[in-house]
Amino acid sequence: MRLTKRDKALTRIDISPVQSIYFQGKRYTYKQYLKIRRKNTEDSLDTEKLAQKNHNELLENHSREQRVDIVIENYNEWKNSRKS
Repeated sequence: MRLTKRDKALTRIDISPVQSIYFQGKRYTYKQYLKIRRKNTEDSLDTEKLAQKNHNELLENHSREQRVDIVIENYNEWKNSRKS
């Protein structure tokens, strides 16, 4: 396969890496952008882990009996407020 003049010209074009990126309303260098994206990803993973941990603790501390007691208590308060 022979290269055409166009192909030869395209191989000589120097495509430099991205110099800057417009992200979240500001202009950043590519390194700054990657750093921000990495930090945001780590923060979201930490948030998800914390949410899962809190959810598991909530489930451990609330049994079905406790939830039924709370519902009955709320119902009785509502019922008593209606009598007044």
